Amino acid sequence: MVLLKEKKKLTLKRILKKVKIRHFIILAVLLAANTYAWFIYINTVSNSVDVHIKSWKIDFSDGNTPVTDFVNIYVDNVYPGMTTYTRTIDAYNYSEVAANVDFRLIEANIMGDEYVTVEGRTERSQTVLQTDLTSAQLVQKLLTDYPFTISFALSANSMIAETGHATFTVSIAWPYESGDDEEDTYWGNQAYQFKEDNPNDPCISLIAKVYISQAVSNNNQGGETPGGGETPGGGEEPENNEP
Repeated sequence: MVLLKEKKKLTLKRILKKVKIRHFIILAVLLAANTYAWFIYINTVSNSVDVHIKSWKIDFSDGNTPVTDFVNIYVDNVYPGMTTYTRTIDAYNYSEVAANVDFRLIEANIMGDEYVTVEGRTERSQTVLQTDLTSAQLVQKLLTDYPFTISFALSANSMIAETGHATFTVSIAWPYESGDDEEDTYWGNQAYQFKEDNPNDPCISLIAKVYISQAVSNNNQGGETPGGGETPGGGEEPENNEP
């Protein structure tokens, strides 16, 4: 009887010892897990406080119509004395960083004469031809080589943060007396014949692209990259300049 009691005491001690060891192991595991979780939490909070991704929001508008960074121009008819065509695109910088503004002429079609600029080929991942003009060269050609003038203007090359604004304007003008009667007659006939042969095509079509990039200052070397893709705009109806 005494021997049985001793065996029960030994068994009970062994059970209590195992339970204590098991509890210590579980407690250690829980403590380690909680410590790691706290470490992750502290680092997450610290990173959220230390790193601020600056917002990037550029809005384009054409009157009350939202547009993209591609600007399509279609003018149905051109002739001496036509009403000057003007298209204005406004860019607003609502971002927390300043922005640089520039534009490139991508392509132009003047009564069937098609031009694709070096920048236009590059934009479309096409092979640049030796005869291709740069955007600047084509802008100058359209301004001086015809009796009508096609001009491009940008009101500012930069926009300050949050309230910055820039205006991109395209104008096409053909005075009744351009000063060169021979050129007026030749291109007037060209415009008439083009519409006879291509009644559904505009006499002049242009595609330009307005480039907006983040202005990096000495205080902003973090390299934040503006998001968003670039998608060609469209849907503008040809301007009808019938007399």
